Amino acid sequence: MTLPPMSKSAALMSTALALAEQTPRSSKRLLIVVLAAGESKRFEGVKLAQLIPSLSVTETREQAIICTHVELLQQLHCQDLDLERQDTHSPQHLPLLVILGAHQHVLQPLLAELHSRQPFDILINPHWHTGLASSVSLAASYAKEQGFDAMLLTLADQVALSADDYRQLILTWHETGKDVAAHYLDDLGVPAIFNASTLPLFTHLSGDRGAKSILKQQAQQGALVAITLPRAAIDIDTQADLASWLALKE
Repeated sequence: MTLPPMSKSAALMSTALALAEQTPRSSKRLLIVVLAAGESKRFEGVKLAQLIPSLSVTETREQAIICTHVELLQQLHCQDLDLERQDTHSPQHLPLLVILGAHQHVLQPLLAELHSRQPFDILINPHWHTGLASSVSLAASYAKEQGFDAMLLTLADQVALSADDYRQLILTWHETGKDVAAHYLDDLGVPAIFNASTLPLFTHLSGDRGAKSILKQQAQQGALVAITLPRAAIDIDTQADLASWLALKE
């Protein structure tokens, strides 16, 4: 049986559908957010300016906690994560946003060299004194206004996490299309990735309430995938925490 020739409009429609099917989900845009606006009151000093051994594989050196964190995230490339198909052979870096607040005048100059090498956006949270929620809400508003499909929330003082830990989070998000959170100490927490559809929930946060309540809500609704990241349990809150971490690094 011979089929009738396809009309021009039908052929165009067929081509469009074929192209749509070939378009990878990897075209979704992910924003990485570094939350670094806190006062670090328990630390009794500018915590994120403290020096720790660099995670660089090319040299041994020390640099500020915030610089070590940002440099680690700058290593994440779209090609490495299969998030984009580019014709160019040069690495396409994932967009990065750093939110500063209480110690902006100390921390922003420390980031100057990293920024000159690979530019990223910096926002100053004028309401940092009201708690973590103001920074999280600011990040969510920025991601929504800029049209990102999701944002990855990170804390600059989670010093033990590796680039592979973040890659695992991103790839899980890429494969499942759901929100993704780290699981450690028998609980959900950051780093975590939130889809654009989840971002409006952040407008209801206040005080020191971070993303944990939203993570639990999403998990209960089956809209979140948890992955085990035991290194996320290590963060720096006090001088004693820093001393213990440095002792482990020796």
